[in-house]
Amino acid sequence: MEDKFLIDQQTLRDLQLRDVNTRSIFDYFDQGITEGAQLLMLSIFYEPLMDVQAIKHRQMLIKRLEKVAHVEFPFYRIILMDLEKYIQSRHSGIKRSIGIMDIVYVKSPIYYYKTRNIIELSEFLIKLLSFYKQVDENDEYEDLREQIDIIEICLAQIFKKIPYDTEKLKINIFNVDDLDRLIRFELGKYIKKIIPFFYEIDAYLAVAKIAKANAYCYPEVFEKNETGKVKMQGVYHIYHKKPVKNDIVLNNEKRIWFLTGANMAGKSSIIKSISTAVYLTHIGFPVPADAIQMDLLDGLFTSINLQDNLELGYSHFYVEAIRLKEIMGHLKPHSNALIILDELFKGTNHTDASKAIYEVMKELAQVKGPYLIVSSHITELADQLQEIPMVDFYKMEIGADSAGQPEFTYKIVPGIADEKLGMWLLKKSGAFDEINRLKEVNPSN
Repeated sequence: MEDKFLIDQQTLRDLQLRDVNTRSIFDYFDQGITEGAQLLMLSIFYEPLMDVQAIKHRQMLIKRLEKVAHVEFPFYRIILMDLEKYIQSRHSGIKRSIGIMDIVYVKSPIYYYKTRNIIELSEFLIKLLSFYKQVDENDEYEDLREQIDIIEICLAQIFKKIPYDTEKLKINIFNVDDLDRLIRFELGKYIKKIIPFFYEIDAYLAVAKIAKANAYCYPEVFEKNETGKVKMQGVYHIYHKKPVKNDIVLNNEKRIWFLTGANMAGKSSIIKSISTAVYLTHIGFPVPADAIQMDLLDGLFTSINLQDNLELGYSHFYVEAIRLKEIMGHLKPHSNALIILDELFKGTNHTDASKAIYEVMKELAQVKGPYLIVSSHITELADQLQEIPMVDFYKMEIGADSAGQPEFTYKIVPGIADEKLGMWLLKKSGAFDEINRLKEVNPSN
């Protein structure tokens, strides 16, 4: 088993996984209110997990927050940033004596700063205690129980014997420095544990809200090669507003797919749905699907949106060939990584592409381990590929409406596509209407 989940920059770009500057899967889940939550989310997206128990643990951390997804989360980014700075600033521990100049001190910025932060921290701890108790109402979670205990220690010290209510915390020149010293010097070690844990709750609560609102599933994950399957029921892509769910199964006996379908039938969409589901599974996140059962995979590689390298004079076909070489170079013997090649070798003529695809699939069928999905519009190739027992055939289903016109269902079904919709799509685009409009113009005018 690989120590690290294998993936590269091309795959990350193809699947829009974690680019913080554009629309991405990371951006979709990054809905926490604090900078600390965002930093945690980034670390999660950059480090997929390779341990079944670690994945299950993270799933639990998220799933337990679904029951409070509807509860108000009364915390604010700016206040948390200020509190962290306040706690991180060093305190000498020296007690300050009160003198006649304290009349001036009351009107100083430092007095205001200390008072405000004492009140804000106290309110933060009170709200946090209430929220954690709702999550851990049955004393199920040791980490939350520990946090509750720490918060109660802090509040008991701050409020002494009065109720936990900041309006009853009368701050004045006689106690402001004592409270400041108590919080930053004596209780600082506790509060420095409370804030990072809160960032984790903030990050995971955002994910839990999305999961609950959309009824996402938490995949069942097994050790590498334990079941020899990648099984997804009702999987779809996060970006689909009206998703069409699909069922897919890859297994050791049929671990190579030849996926066909007309343009616009949904081939690229389904392979992105599968890829994204695999990645989310390996970071321990809920997935847009009804159910998923799969073994740990060594990695994920795609070849979807390749660009010609004009600077080096590479043709698109050669760029595709180099991409295939790069992917193979990442793999070790017996790797069970998922490889997805969308419209493979579209950068050359029909004859060359057919031969090249056949040879690649034939050779990879003899490599033990990796799963492979090759999508193509060259349906005629299927006859040759039937000779390879490892290959399974799927297509994007196309139905017909009441007028007999093609209707895209976006469903994946066994078989080989035989629809030829190029001319229909060309006519549907209105291109011929524009040509005819130009033909009707009288040249003499």
